Order: sequence, then C-alpha cells, then structure tokens
Amino acid sequence: MAEANPDLKAFRAATVPLLLLAKDLMVVETTESFLAAWSLLRGEVVGRSVFEVFPDANASVPPRESGEAVVSSIQELFDRMPGFICLTRGPQHVFDIVSRSFHLLAADPSIIGMPIRRALPEAASNALVPLLDDVYANGRPAAGRACQLKLQRHPGAPWIDAYVDFIFQPVFAAEGSVAGILACGHDVTHEIQAHPPPDFSEERFHLALEAAGDGVWDWCIPANRFLFSARGRAMLGYTADEIGTSLDDWLAITHDDDQERVRENAMACLKGRLPYFSAEYRVRCKDGRWKSLLSRGAVVQRDSNGLAIRMVGTTIDISNEQETLRRANFDSVTRLPNRNLFRDRLEKELQSARRTHKALALLFVDLDRFKEVNDLLGHDAGDKLLRQCADRICSNVRAADTVARLGGDEFTVILIDLESRAHVEDIAQKILDELARPFEICDAHVHISGSIGITLYPEDGDDQERLVQNADQAMYVAKSAGRNQFHFFTRSMQEQARNRISMMGYLRNALPQGEMRLCFQPVVDLSSGRVVKAEALLRWQHPLKGLLLPSEFIALAEESGLIHELGQWTFMQSLVWSRQWSELTGSAFQVSVNVSPIQFMQRKRAMNWGKQLRESGLASTSISVEITEGVLFNTSSVTEQQLLEMRDAGIQVAIDDFGTGYSSMAYLKKFDVDYLKIDQSFVRSTEPDNSSRTIAETIIVMAHKLGLKVIAEGIETPEQRDWLQQVGCDFGQGFLFSRPLPPDEFERLLHTRQPSL
Repeated sequence: MAEANPDLKAFRAATVPLLLLAKDLMVVETTESFLAAWSLLRGEVVGRSVFEVFPDANASVPPRESGEAVVSSIQELFDRMPGFICLTRGPQHVFDIVSRSFHLLAADPSIIGMPIRRALPEAASNALVPLLDDVYANGRPAAGRACQLKLQRHPGAPWIDAYVDFIFQPVFAAEGSVAGILACGHDVTHEIQAHPPPDFSEERFHLALEAAGDGVWDWCIPANRFLFSARGRAMLGYTADEIGTSLDDWLAITHDDDQERVRENAMACLKGRLPYFSAEYRVRCKDGRWKSLLSRGAVVQRDSNGLAIRMVGTTIDISNEQETLRRANFDSVTRLPNRNLFRDRLEKELQSARRTHKALALLFVDLDRFKEVNDLLGHDAGDKLLRQCADRICSNVRAADTVARLGGDEFTVILIDLESRAHVEDIAQKILDELARPFEICDAHVHISGSIGITLYPEDGDDQERLVQNADQAMYVAKSAGRNQFHFFTRSMQEQARNRISMMGYLRNALPQGEMRLCFQPVVDLSSGRVVKAEALLRWQHPLKGLLLPSEFIALAEESGLIHELGQWTFMQSLVWSRQWSELTGSAFQVSVNVSPIQFMQRKRAMNWGKQLRESGLASTSISVEITEGVLFNTSSVTEQQLLEMRDAGIQVAIDDFGTGYSSMAYLKKFDVDYLKIDQSFVRSTEPDNSSRTIAETIIVMAHKLGLKVIAEGIETPEQRDWLQQVGCDFGQGFLFSRPLPPDEFERLLHTRQPSL
C-alpha cells in the first residue's frame, strides 16, 4: 500500500487529521496534524491496527468479528475526528462511511450507499466531482479550496450556498489500483462570507477604489500597471494625471531610505515567503512635504505556475501616528531618543550582547555648568546649547551606537560590539574634547565641559538597572574629581554613592540643627599692613565627620537647591559681623560674601540683598559680593537686573579667581566692578621671567587703568608679598597673614591692628 502511494511526503504535511489505511485496517501513514490532534507519536500509529491505536473504539466488539462490527468501530473513529470525513468507493464515489459532522453538512441521513452525484446533485455543477474523478483516475492526492455547494442544513430547509475546503486521499486495493477516496474537510462558509474572494469585475473594482476612504491600489504585475484610488492620490495632493500608472512612477516619490525595504517586502510576498505585504515608508507629497504611509496588501491571483500576477491592498496616512510615536520616544529639543526609547534600546542591545557574547559600554554624560548657562542666558539659549551638544556627541560615535537624552543636561551613549577598553576611552575623550570647545550661543561664546561615567557589560553588571546606576555613580566621581574628565565604574563607587546620599540627608538638616559656621579671612592693605576687609567663608560642623570645607558640600548644595538658603544665611550673618566690627573699628568694615552662580536664578528667588542692606542701616560699602567671571560672561536679563540692583544699593562687586576663565573688559565697566581678585595660581611663583608672574602684573596694570582695585589671593611668603607690593597690588590675603578664623578670633586680630601670621 505504501509503495503505491506516490506522494507520502505531501500526505504527511496535510493540514487536516488523516489516516492512510490498508484493507485490513492497518495504518500505513498519518498526517502530522492527526498526530498533534491525538497527542500521539508516529511510531505509536504507523504499522498498527486502528484497534490497537484506539482500543476503546472496539471495546464492545470482539476481535475479528463480522465486517459490520468493523465498520461500526470505524464509524466511531470517524465521528470522533475533527471537521468532517467520508470514505467513498468506486468510480461513482459511492458513500461507504460518513462522519456525523458530514451528515450535518449534507442534511440527508440516507446517503450511505449513494453515489455523490445523486447524494449531492449540486456538486456535479462545480469542480468537486471532477476533482474526485481526477484523484480516482490518477491515484494522486488533491485539495479543493472553497468549493461552492448547494446544500440543505436540515431536511426540508431551503438550499443555501456553502463553501467547503477538501483534501482527497486515494485508497488503494491490494493489487495497487485505486479502490476509493478518503475525503476530509471543513466548512469555511463563514470565513468566505466574511472575506469574499476577489472576483470583482474591473468596473466594479474601480468603483470600489473610488468609494474607499483610504488609498486603495491594484497592481497588475505582468503589465506593471499600478492603479491608485482618487482619494489615495488626494491624500498626497496629486490629481489623476500627475503620477503615472507604473510602479516605478510611485517608487520615484518614495523616500530613498525606504525604497529598498519596500521592494524586499513586496518580493517576499510575491514569492510566497510572506502571506501578506506590509510596509511603512515615506512619500513626497505634491507640496514637497514627506508623509508617512502604511501599505498592506496580498497576492490575489497567480498563474498555473504559481507566479503572482495580481496584488491588491490599501494605503493609509500614519503621519499623525508617527508624530505621536515620535513624541513618545524622542526628545523634543535634541530629536534624540528619550528615556523611554533609551531603556528599550539598552535592553535590546543587552539581549544581542548575550547572544553574541560581545561587550557593551554605557556612557553617562553630564554637562558641567549647564545649569549656570541656562539660568543666566535663559531657556532658549539653553535649548540651543543642548542641540549643539547632542550634535557633537553624535559626531563621535558610530551609526549603530545610540545617543539619548535622559532630560536636563544628561545624555547617555550605548557603545556596542566592543573589542577593547581603549576604544571606549578614545570615544569618551573625543566627546570631552568636543564639549570643551566654545559654543556660539546668541552671538556669544559659551564655555562648558562634560563629566562622563562609564560602565561595561558584562564586567560590571548584566542588567540595565545595574548598568545605569553604575554609569551614574561613575559620572559623579568624574564631576567630584574636578569635571571635564571620564571615570570607569569601580565597586568602591557604590559605597561612595551611598555616602553621597547620606551627605545630602545631613545637609538638609544642617541649618535647622545649627551646624553651619562662618570663618573670616582678613584682607590686608599691602601698603600699610593693616586688616581692612574680611572674606566670609562657610564651614559645616558635620555631626559625624567634623568640620567640612565648602569643597566637600557646596556642589551638593547647588545640586539640591539648598544653596539659596545657605547663601541667604551667610549674607545675614555677614551683616551682623560687619555691624559689630564697624563699631569696633570706628568705620564701615566690609565683609565680602561669595555668591554661587546658581543663586542668580528666577526672579521669584531674587536675593534682594540691596534692599536688606538698606533696611539694616549699615553703610552701603559694608558688604561686597564675590562672583566668578562666568556670571558676567553668561549674563541673563535676570542676572543683569540683580547685579544692577546691588550696584544701585552700593554693594561692591569683586571678580573672584580672575584670569582663570573668560571675561570681557566691557562687562567689567558695564556692571561697575570694584575689585579683581588674582587667582593664587598666578601668585605662587616669584621668578622674574615666570609667565604666571607676568600675567599677574598685567592684571594689576589693566585693573588700575580701568579704575579697579586688585586683591591677590594665596599669599604665603614674604617674597610674594614684597613682589606684589612693589608692582602696586592694593590688597592681599593668604596664610602669610592669617588662616580663616572663627568670629571671636578674627575680632582679636582686629584689636591688634596688625597683620598676624
């Protein structure tokens, strides 16, 4: 029997449960779907009697009983099969056995023993009976798709159209001739009615095209004729005669980056590798804009060789959906992936790295002093700066890598397929170099830098949460170490991160707990050696760590916003001591207060120090403020107004660490700056031909030409004092005269009226 079957492989692959039986009801072959339906293995079925495979089917009938008993047991087997099944014999296709479900389809219970032409007279009018004839004559299996029959659902019911999918398998006699046909199938009437076959005439099809709300297209492949509905053309702004009727005409207005993908998807559908065509792509509208479209379609007609000759489908405008998707996944300022898309890409890259066993690096890039620029120049300038930073970062990575903006001044970079740690270091340094170059913002040069934290997969962690935390911790180490540098994650950083969180908690309670202290360093008149001013310096008496310098907590205060409260407290305390020491010395004694750039923020947080100084009754020269060059150079309207209000109130202004940044003579005059403080790096050397000494002397000459006074910081030796005095420096401060002192000790120094070591 098996040798007589010409196509066992095709039989096994049939999508419906079938058994191929010998005359003695031995199972010769079975389909894969039969095995799946009954949860059986092929070895448990093939070569065995159906009564061994289904012992319950013959439980009530002793083995080798009458043929009627055998038929009865097969009937039970047929009734238990899914779909419907029947066995016919002879060239007239006489029904020998039919399943219960087949009775429901045919309605007539008396069809056993009847030829199909008499049992189903309507079947002769379609391809069903000729297909059975062909299977019987040639002995080859065949399938009938959506065969249309006129059937009654029950006796006396009206005749209705029904659609049936059939698979016909020849049953062979012992000598090898075809004895009958085993037919198995399903009623697909509901599916066909829900999705009618494309049997429209051309006229009806064109009417359907014009009536469709979306773009509907019809592609005749041999003629390369591509028809698109009028509404589809109107969606793009074209009239009927403005685009040709070949597919090439439509591909010509498809975006270059999308054409290859559209072609590949279409060919996969034409060749049967994909059941449907689906592609998103961009098309140029008549007005020049690009519109995002989604096209779906399917092959509806093939020739006798299986080649596709016709495809139809629809096209819809998804521009709004694409815009919504873009907003949900991309940053509106830089157009980079946002936090959501970054997380998604990081997870996918990690999955890929696990499969390929390749390394991956995550870089966390934080812009140094961005908040200062944003607060001083305004948000529009800040957005321009962010866009330029994004472009510079992207220019130093590969197209396969990912650059994202998490928010604020934070960027991330995912570097994939790494071969060495040196590659990561090279990219990180290039990014730092790019960020350190001046930016052109609002006709001004803006200078910032970057701090980068780096973590590696799988060396530092194997999940995205761990890697993000690692990179963030490494970035804070880079920032704390002086900024404009990168650091790789180390295990010790986890402890540092915990300490940082702890420090932030203590700092929030520092003022309420009375832990903040002020120390005062004297400023000496170099010509007389007398103490004439003092600089207020903040200290924190930490409950566990002892006395901390500003370098250990000011950055945390700026980050958390606590700098505003600390700055206001320092100013008010300075007023108190200025009053006391003015009474002691008999003249206005000036105390200078350092102001963080972060304190120059929105108007609602304006310092109003000029008003508070007037209300205190002290002389206007009792307080001076020390600011960095960057505050002047990156001045917003709010900052400018606050500086001018201080000047109008008589508060003097000193530029701290002058010479280490970028400034302009115009700004010095515009804000009536009173003092320039030479950074201690220019004071250390006293060699006559030293460049630092030359810079210091130049600053002194320039300041005097502009009518400004000069204060030299960091004087530690008599030689430094004598040189500065000789070149005309006005004031000095440093350890040569005194370290910063608590108020009571500073007051004792004032009593001496002499500088003190």
